Amino acid sequence: MRIEKLPEETQLDYHKRIIYGKLTDKTLSDADYTELSELAYGQRYSSDVARRMFYGSKRTLDLIESERLSHIYDKKTVSEIDAKINELKKERQKFFDQRREYNKIISSKGRQEHLEDVLITAADNLSTTVGNVYPDNYPIIPCSKENEAVLVFGDWHYGMITDNIFNSYNTEICKKRVAEVVSEAISKILLHHCNTVHIVILGDLFHGAIHTSARVASEELTCEQIMQVSEILAQSVENISGCVDNVYVYTTYGNHGRTVQNKNDNIHKDNMERIIPWWLEQRLKNNPKIKELNRGDGEFLFINACGHNLCAVHGDLDNVKSPLGLAGLFRKKRNIDIEYVLLGDKHHRESFEQLGITATICGALCGTDDYANDKRLYSTPSQLLLIVNKERGVDTECVLRCSC
Repeated sequence: MRIEKLPEETQLDYHKRIIYGKLTDKTLSDADYTELSELAYGQRYSSDVARRMFYGSKRTLDLIESERLSHIYDKKTVSEIDAKINELKKERQKFFDQRREYNKIISSKGRQEHLEDVLITAADNLSTTVGNVYPDNYPIIPCSKENEAVLVFGDWHYGMITDNIFNSYNTEICKKRVAEVVSEAISKILLHHCNTVHIVILGDLFHGAIHTSARVASEELTCEQIMQVSEILAQSVENISGCVDNVYVYTTYGNHGRTVQNKNDNIHKDNMERIIPWWLEQRLKNNPKIKELNRGDGEFLFINACGHNLCAVHGDLDNVKSPLGLAGLFRKKRNIDIEYVLLGDKHHRESFEQLGITATICGALCGTDDYANDKRLYSTPSQLLLIVNKERGVDTECVLRCSC
């Protein structure tokens, strides 16, 4: 394990961060005393010795902090500091309570059943939490050409908050962007006379809580994120079905819905995002235009549009060139010739074509987050619409860019 000293930190500040991270705010609670001793004291000690040294250092640091505070004579300033400390303690306790309840859910064998029960109970409140994203119905216009559309949704990261020089994002902006993308997609579907739409959901629709940064940059609890984004997606599918006769929905899962923070310990399929297709099934079961709704049990999605085969996967385990090898595997194992591969996860658009196979990384609805901004990795928020016909396969690629 390695926790680097920050450039602006003094040696004392760094020492204090290591000690308090282990014993006070618990951000380093999972780290071993022996490993941390080398960072705090410059050499490794046994776990028992290091533990005693850590508690000794904490006592010394507490005394230093106490002495420092005792020299503050302004009663008003002391009162303000006390109020801030109490607020921080309350917020920290809230965080600990939320994390404890969250860990209860993900560690129980009935996790999925519990989440389904929570979703059903929360359905009555969606009118106030989500509202009606699409107040107007779209007319059904007869189609005369044999085109089919493939609409790709991915990396919404609903619940994430960011406000950087390139992008601002929160739940309200997410809903506006989804509505804008769906409106533009419907216009292009009607323009190209498509009577069938394949809606492909690449995962990471909600932000989750797999990293400390994800928890800090979220404005909704994970369960609330799942419930609300599922409803937004259901309304989107409902509105798209108003302009065509046939809708096929395919869902896979991303990496932000995993139940274990450490990806090395996680089972890839153990993912809360698999709840979303269950919700869609409940919401859309009375819509006769929904011809198929994939339950998201598989990592890979296979779409046949106008006789042409496409494959989709979230992309956290792949790069833009790896699908070429996967296409050969699918040909051997499933006797399917893949022409087009869709990936998400990378939060930018990129395409690679070789041997008649095109691999495309689709854009992210959430746009540039704080991590990407710090590394100067900018990308315009967008989704993807493909127009497919029998003669040419993927004939048109429409990048659905977000203006808000």
